[in-house]
Amino acid sequence: MGPSGARFTVRAFTDVGLRRRRNEDAALVGGWLCQAQEGSLVTMDFTPSPPFVCAVADGMGGHAGGDIASRVALSAISVDYRQWRSEADVSRALGEVNEQVRAVGEEADLRGLGTTVAGLCFLGDGLLAFNVGDSRIYGIADGVPTQLSVDDSVFDTNGRPTNVITQSLGQPAPIRPHVLELPLREGTYLLCSDGVSGLMSDEELRATVASADRAEWGRRIVDTVRANGADDNFTFLIVDVAAH
Repeated sequence: MGPSGARFTVRAFTDVGLRRRRNEDAALVGGWLCQAQEGSLVTMDFTPSPPFVCAVADGMGGHAGGDIASRVALSAISVDYRQWRSEADVSRALGEVNEQVRAVGEEADLRGLGTTVAGLCFLGDGLLAFNVGDSRIYGIADGVPTQLSVDDSVFDTNGRPTNVITQSLGQPAPIRPHVLELPLREGTYLLCSDGVSGLMSDEELRATVASADRAEWGRRIVDTVRANGADDNFTFLIVDVAAH
């Protein structure tokens, strides 16, 4: 694949789920930001000039504005990412976004808000996978999902992440973003909030991505999460990278 020869097909979905009153998740694809209450699967095609970013965010704070936190974070990223050229730029930007979310949380009725983020940045000669919190990024090759992100979570005795997270955007202390450099090659990535990864078993996820039909993946994720209770907001991006 040439230095900037890449085509991206992104399937995006965000939904309030079956138990929550407000969608505190949000999704970002380039300059498009979505925080719908009722999700519909949207497919977008891009042949972007780098940099180009896709990300999901899962806001926390309940009545104290988790929906604001995720929206503020992704809005800030959507403005800043056009300056990204390196891993250091991503880490710097996320540190600044942390401060912006924290500043919003200084207001008395918004105290305690925060958000996770997980994203992919296309830089022309490669990809950067980045996350803070427990939203996830999977690389999918030959029908097998491999987690690329790092869960900032407290784990239970079975080694599974709980919903207690150890860092998020909006915290007073400095954050330590996880940033992973990836080669630019044809492949597929799944970015999701824990409303997806926490509601689908490893077996259900593997069975979903074993199909060659990417559009079917989206439908199966939605159906499986809802069948399993959808007790949280749920958001995912299926990102296909192809030769230009």
